[in-house]
Amino acid sequence: MNKKWVFAIIVVVSLLLVTIVRASDKPNTPQVVQLASPYPSLNRIHYVVQKEQWVVSDSARVIVAVNANLTNDALDRFQDRMNKSLSALAKNVSWHVTQFNRNQDSSGLEQVSAQAEARIANSALAGLRVKADKLSSPGIKYSIVDIQYGPSDADIQKAKDNLRQSVYAAISEEIRSLNKTYKQAFFVNSIDFDLISSFNPGPQPAMLMRNKVDVSNDSVPVNQKLVLEADVVLAAKVG
Repeated sequence: MNKKWVFAIIVVVSLLLVTIVRASDKPNTPQVVQLASPYPSLNRIHYVVQKEQWVVSDSARVIVAVNANLTNDALDRFQDRMNKSLSALAKNVSWHVTQFNRNQDSSGLEQVSAQAEARIANSALAGLRVKADKLSSPGIKYSIVDIQYGPSDADIQKAKDNLRQSVYAAISEEIRSLNKTYKQAFFVNSIDFDLISSFNPGPQPAMLMRNKVDVSNDSVPVNQKLVLEADVVLAAKVG
C-alpha cells in the first residue's frame, strides 16, 4: 500500500471521528410524558348549616371556703371534720377539695385554708349561706365564696353532641336530595365546625321583686344558648 492510500484512509477516519464527537455534543431533546392526575375531577357544593339549642341549668356550682386555726392534734382530725360539715351543708352531692394550704403562725397554731366545690340543685340553694355560718365554730370558719349559675360541663357536652347529630342529619338529607335531583353520588368532602355560646341570666332580681317573686333562695335560672355552625363542602366525581 502506497503512502497516498494510507493518507486517504487516515483522513476518512479523522472525519468520521469528528462527526461522531459533534453528534455526541448535541443536547438530547426532552420527551414530555403526560401523567394522569391521581385526583379525580369533582363537582363541589359549598354551603352552611346552622343549628342551635338552649341548655337550661337546674344546678349551680357552689364554692365554699374553710379557714381554721388548729392545734397539731386538731389538725389530724380536720379533714374528716371538714368532710362531715360539707356533707351537712348539702346532702347527696359530691364535694371536691380544690385548694388546701397550711402554715404555722408565731403562736404555734396551724393556719389552714381550703376550698371545696360541688354542683348543687337550685332547689337546695335556699339559705345556703346561713347554713355555712351555722357550721362555723371557734377556730373554724365556713363561708360561701361564690355561687356560679349555669349548665354543668356534662350538660354542655351533651348539648354539643346533640347539635352535631342534628348537623349530620341535615347534611345526610341534603345529600339524598342532591343525588335524587342530579343523579350523582355526592359525598361529604369537608366539614368545619364553629361553636358560639351565649348566656341568658333570666329575669333580673329587680323585675322579679316587682312581680313579687321571692329571689332570696338564689335560684334564678341561667340558660346558655349553643349555636353550632358547620361550613360544609359536598362533592361528586365528574365522569
